[in-house]
Amino acid sequence: MEKAVSHSRTHYDTRRLVRMAVLVAIIFLLAFTPLGYLAIGPIAATTIQMPVIIGAVLMGPTAGAILGGFFGLSALLKVITMPGADLFATTIMTYSPFLYIVIAMIPRILMGWLAGLLAVGLKKMSFDKSGMVGYAITGFVGSMLNTIFYLGALWLLASNVVATYYGIDVSGVGAMVMTVATTAGIPEAIVSCIVVAAVSKALSKSLFK
Repeated sequence: MEKAVSHSRTHYDTRRLVRMAVLVAIIFLLAFTPLGYLAIGPIAATTIQMPVIIGAVLMGPTAGAILGGFFGLSALLKVITMPGADLFATTIMTYSPFLYIVIAMIPRILMGWLAGLLAVGLKKMSFDKSGMVGYAITGFVGSMLNTIFYLGALWLLASNVVATYYGIDVSGVGAMVMTVATTAGIPEAIVSCIVVAAVSKALSKSLFK
């Protein structure tokens, strides 16, 4: 009996690692291709939060946090290996590597973790038998959290860099951040809502059973 339980647990862990590896591969694929960042306004909108949120929805907050960490790591590696791809991020990295690491990593880890917690909470509600509503809500909220946390970190920790880079007064950084959050963040969240719901539903019936 113990051997059967141990074998089942090992099989579960292996499948979980494979799923995580697939999502990590997608994160890096998006990060290093034009599919990952869409230029909207002064800061690029991103689709890379989607595999993070999907992992959080299907595997829980810990998986979401880990995938969020890989999201941040992909951004960091891109700045190091392709500094011309995102001149704004490169500017922050040049100003303070530690500051950029914090801005790139912490918001994405928090986003993945909180998306997972939200998904767990929504699964416990009886109104959503199919799971689609919960997936869609998590996709939208998770994407907005990514936008809010990342732009918020820029506002709180790098206002002077943002102001210098874009040639505006420091007092105007907040307004610029709010504009980007609205014009880029909301459409991004709507797309995430649709994609996360559709993909999570499909995977929940197959790979993530």
